[in-house]
Amino acid sequence: MNVTASESAEPARAPERSAADTRRRLLASGTQLFASKGLQKTTTVDIARGAGVAAGTYYLHFKDKHELFREIVLAAFDDLRERLRHAGSHAGADPVAVVRARMQELLAFAEENRAVVSVLFGRDHGAEGLAEEVFDLNVPAIEAGLRRRLGAQTTLDPVVTAQALAASWARVVAWWVEDPDRAPRERVVDTLVELHPFSRRPEHG
Repeated sequence: MNVTASESAEPARAPERSAADTRRRLLASGTQLFASKGLQKTTTVDIARGAGVAAGTYYLHFKDKHELFREIVLAAFDDLRERLRHAGSHAGADPVAVVRARMQELLAFAEENRAVVSVLFGRDHGAEGLAEEVFDLNVPAIEAGLRRRLGAQTTLDPVVTAQALAASWARVVAWWVEDPDRAPRERVVDTLVELHPFSRRPEHG
């Protein structure tokens, strides 16, 4: 019986598909457990059991729970950057409207990724240097936006301001997602917008 190239390649790809599926199940299990138990109380055995694989199989994909959590976090924040970019690009030319659209998207992201936000930026996050890594990835875009929009129209240092904004957003969002009843969502958005340097420009009072 003749075997075509596509037929002979299929079995070779099967292990790759199986490994990818196992990795996806580990990520899904980890996400669920981090949300319910937190990073500190979740073990690799818990994650493997939730994914329906042997404990040893876990270590074929991740060296420890922190590596898996890092992958979850970085994927989430890649998504956030794209969502913020999209929100800003559809908000028009007014910089305050752009900030508002992005703050609304930030709060929506926090609601959908409460575990990630809480573990990263909460009081006892236990995520080692991962929060700082996320800052390092996201602060340059904030700084670039400040330079582009404000230019010489302010005495604020864009490097310092970008660091201050990123830190304050992280703290406020982590505080809010712990208990959204603390403040209405729109009140949080309004406050973050009002505190932004774009809202302090002369033409906006």
